[in-house]
Amino acid sequence: MPKPIQLMWYLNPHDGPYPWSPDGQYVPDLMRSREIAVQLDRDGYFGTLVVGKNPLIETATWVSVTERLRFLIPIYPGVIPVGFFAQQAQLFDSVSGGRLLINQVNGTDQIVRHYGVNVSSDERYDLSVEYWTQFKKLYAGDTTPFSGKYISYGPPPASKNTIAVPGLHLQDPHTPVWGSGTSPAGIRQAGAVLDTYLCYLHSPDRMKTLIDSVRTVAAEHNRTITAGILCNIIVRETEEEAWAHAQWVLEKTGAQQMVKMIDGRLKTGRFQPHAGSREISSFEALSSPDARQQSNIDVLRAGRVPDARALESYPNVWTGPNPWGAVDLMDQGWGGYFVGSARNVAERIREIQETCGIDSFILAGWPSKEEAKRVSEILMPLLDLHNSRPRLRVAA
Repeated sequence: MPKPIQLMWYLNPHDGPYPWSPDGQYVPDLMRSREIAVQLDRDGYFGTLVVGKNPLIETATWVSVTERLRFLIPIYPGVIPVGFFAQQAQLFDSVSGGRLLINQVNGTDQIVRHYGVNVSSDERYDLSVEYWTQFKKLYAGDTTPFSGKYISYGPPPASKNTIAVPGLHLQDPHTPVWGSGTSPAGIRQAGAVLDTYLCYLHSPDRMKTLIDSVRTVAAEHNRTITAGILCNIIVRETEEEAWAHAQWVLEKTGAQQMVKMIDGRLKTGRFQPHAGSREISSFEALSSPDARQQSNIDVLRAGRVPDARALESYPNVWTGPNPWGAVDLMDQGWGGYFVGSARNVAERIREIQETCGIDSFILAGWPSKEEAKRVSEILMPLLDLHNSRPRLRVAA
C-alpha cells in the first residue's frame, strides 16, 4: 500500500503569473514569501522548498509564525565549512522542532566558483559524498578529526558552544539530505549519500528508470532511499479550464522567449540526458527522432507558439515553460507540469507514486499564493497526505 504523500510547495521570491518572462514578474518581496509560508502551514502542506539569496536565514524568521511546515533549504557542499553547518542545522532543528530538510545542490560552474568552490561539475559530486557523510557524523555528535580529499577539520575547540550541545532537540538520526543528479556521477552520489532523491516530472517510464538506477546504487551501499519529484501544476475544476490556462501561459510567454529559455538552458553546462553528456548545445542544434517532439521544435523555429496539447508528453503531464528548466521539448526532465482537473491530476499523482515509488511531490504554481491555495482547496482533499511530526532525540 502506498505511503501517505508528502505534498510540498516551491517558494521563490521571483513570483508572478509567468515569472520567467520580464512582463510576467512581480517585484521580489520577502514579506510575500513569509505570508505564503504561513498560508502553506495553515493549509496542511508538508513543507516548502525555499530558494533565494539566503533561504536558511530567511526561513529561520518563519519558525515562530508556523507550526508544522518543513523547510527544504538548498545548500552547496563546500561553501559553508561542514562543522559550522552541522552546528547551524542542529540549532535550526532545535528551535523549529526538527523542521529542517537539506537540499544538496551541485550547481553550475559559474555559480559555485563565485562562492570559492573550484571543482569541476562531476567531481563536485565526489565532494558532496565526502561533505554529507561527515555532516551526518558531526550532527550525530561524532567530532573525530577528519582529513579527506576535499574537506578536513580538527578536534572541536575547548568550548561548550560546540557540536552536540547537550539538551538540543535534534532529528533522529540527522537532518535528512535531499538532492538530485542525472549524470552517472550524480547517480553514484545520490545512491551513496542522499536520503531522498529528487527528479523533475517527465515521462513516468523515464523517471522510474532513473529512480531505480539510484536505488540500485543505494543498495550497493546497504542503504535505502526515498524519492520525490519537483513539478509545476495547473489544476482547475475541469480539464477544459486547465488546458485553456496552459495555452494562455504559452501565448503570454511567446515563441521568442521560449526559444531564448531553451537556448539558455542548453548552454549552462548541465548534463543533457538526450546527448548523454555536458556538451554545450543550442536550440538550433536540436533535433529528435520523435515526430511529435520534432514538430514542436519546427513550430518554435518558425516563430509560432505550439498548441498546449502538443506539449502533453503523458496524460496530464505537460512540458510547458517554467522558471528553472525552459520548455522540455526533448522530455529530458527539465521540469514538467501536472495539468488537468483535480480528479485527473490526483489520479496521475497516485499512478506515478505507485509506478515510480515516489512519496514526495514538490509543486510550483504561478502566481504562487493563488495557485497554492487552489491546490489546497480542490486537490489536497483527494489525496492521502502525510501529517506526522519529525522524530526527535535530545542531544546527550
